Amino acid sequence: KSGQKQGDMLLVVPEGSFAVRLGNEASIKQKVKVKNGIFYSLAFSAARTCAQEERLNVSVSPNSEPKDWGMLPMQTMYSSDGWDSYSWGFLAESTEIEIVIHNPGVQEDSACGPVIDSVGLKALYPPKRTRANMLKNGNFEEGPYV
Repeated sequence: KSGQKQGDMLLVVPEGSFAVRLGNEASIKQKVKVKNGIFYSLAFSAARTCAQEERLNVSVSPNSEPKDWGMLPMQTMYSSDGWDSYSWGFLAESTEIEIVIHNPGVQEDSACGPVIDSVGLKALYPPKRTRANMLKNGNFEEGPYV
């Protein structure tokens, strides 16, 4: 919950009042109906809760590529509020998929672990060239962030 203290650290949630903290070996899993053969972008905000090296493992199943997952390091936070936005793209290979955001870490302090908020899923359609603009997606209106 936003405003909650964890040790000496005050947790601030960027969107709404609640977020999810992933402890050691914890996961967020969600089944979603999608269109087979379409590219999607999974976007979310994440923050570290401790000064330890943290990582997130993002995966989608079913997936024909073995061990096809994204390992996102969370060593440096670039925003002034301590939250960074991440986006991970994938090709849907079924009409129903399972998305997993996993904290693979085994930290010494069990109160540590990344906090996840503002998860969104967006279909990415290939941009088309128009007569008005020689570049496909010249104004960058299509992109991974929701």
